[in-house]
Amino acid sequence: MSKRALKDTPLQEITLRKYEEPQKMGKRDLSKKFLLSIGLLNPGESRDILVDIFSELLSARKEKKMLQAEEFAMILKEKSGASLPNVRRQLRRLKELKLVEHSATGYRITEFGAITPIVEKYLVEFLVKPAVERVKQYATEVDKV
Repeated sequence: MSKRALKDTPLQEITLRKYEEPQKMGKRDLSKKFLLSIGLLNPGESRDILVDIFSELLSARKEKKMLQAEEFAMILKEKSGASLPNVRRQLRRLKELKLVEHSATGYRITEFGAITPIVEKYLVEFLVKPAVERVKQYATEVDKV
């Protein structure tokens, strides 16, 4: 039975959600909808410290400033979920989707750049397209049965 469980474990997972068009939203609401859209947040999640971390990274991007995990914990200390281990975990999640990069001097939005190219070049090319292709392969095999 453990062999079967191992086979049913996905190689990769991505969640995409489609929301209404972004119109007249504040910075935090835009960040939250973006993170919900790419599956980093779940609808109704009360502890959304990830939104605050992402918003801080966007603000720091304008100044070309890098932030350490400890700095996020200090800036967001009044927020629920702003403990240093949780901040590090959330930064790691952003880093896994290539939205954030880390160096000895801190964290930043990848290359202080725009988010759109990251979505196009990484999320779509390396996560979404291969997942859709694999679904098509399964559909083809299902049609054969």
